[in-house]
Amino acid sequence: MAAAQLGAALASYGDQIRADQMFRRAGVMLLRAREDKGWRADFGTSLRDTAAVLKLSAEAGSAVIEPAVLMSRVGNQGKRLSTQEASQVVMAAHALAQPGAVAGLRVDGQDAAGPVVKRLTDRQSGASVIENISTAAMDVTMTTYGVPTVAPEAGGYGYQITRNYFTMDGNLIDGPMTAGDRMVVVLRVQPFENLGARLIIDDPLPAGLEIDNPNLIRSGETRGLDWLKTVGAENAEFRSDRFIAAVNHRDADAFQVAYIVRAVTPGSYHHPAATVEDMYRPEYRAITATGQITVRP
Repeated sequence: MAAAQLGAALASYGDQIRADQMFRRAGVMLLRAREDKGWRADFGTSLRDTAAVLKLSAEAGSAVIEPAVLMSRVGNQGKRLSTQEASQVVMAAHALAQPGAVAGLRVDGQDAAGPVVKRLTDRQSGASVIENISTAAMDVTMTTYGVPTVAPEAGGYGYQITRNYFTMDGNLIDGPMTAGDRMVVVLRVQPFENLGARLIIDDPLPAGLEIDNPNLIRSGETRGLDWLKTVGAENAEFRSDRFIAAVNHRDADAFQVAYIVRAVTPGSYHHPAATVEDMYRPEYRAITATGQITVRP
């Protein structure tokens, strides 16, 4: 990716010969790249780098890299993409897209304009007709988004995450809470493989609870919590509706992160699931079960 960025920089001020040399080098390096396993210091993957080289070479007008070869590598992944992979794939598609109509494709009687052909919402009814009026085969991708009506069960791939509430003395809370109570939320993550990972832990708060004095947690104030064993986070965010922690973990040992909440508003509330996700292998992720909490006056 860095070699292609240098090639793009050279091409931007007219040195196409040396730009092509850098793009050629980037192509050779991609062919030698092995499948990503575990930790990469630059947060990248082979797929991200391939899409980036494809995008940069297309924008620079370099002909030394055959786009079809890289496109086949990008298009045959068949996996959920990380944030960096998804952004580079979208930018590569934009760089390669031809303006105007998609030759030979007609949607609902009109020539299709690409790369996005048509958006449908749940308020639209009736069928949408896609026609290939050319003599060549054509791939069309349809993507759907939705919110499930039934909450998924606890589970995951590569990890297990559990969430428990404790009193400040370390006793497990298994029942209603009382307004004004301070509690420790403990999130325990168990890896199933000995792989290093950069993980994001996301725990949405139920209504009725709020994070209590995050500044004390940031400064490491743990007096009275000697029973609690946690790992340090690379970054932690104490938002109004959730707790988020970024943790770099390098082995298969289980670890815990924790934060303090206070019950503030009486009532019965939905308790969303907590999640853990590998930021650069998003298929490695896990969720807790959803539930209900009750805060008494």
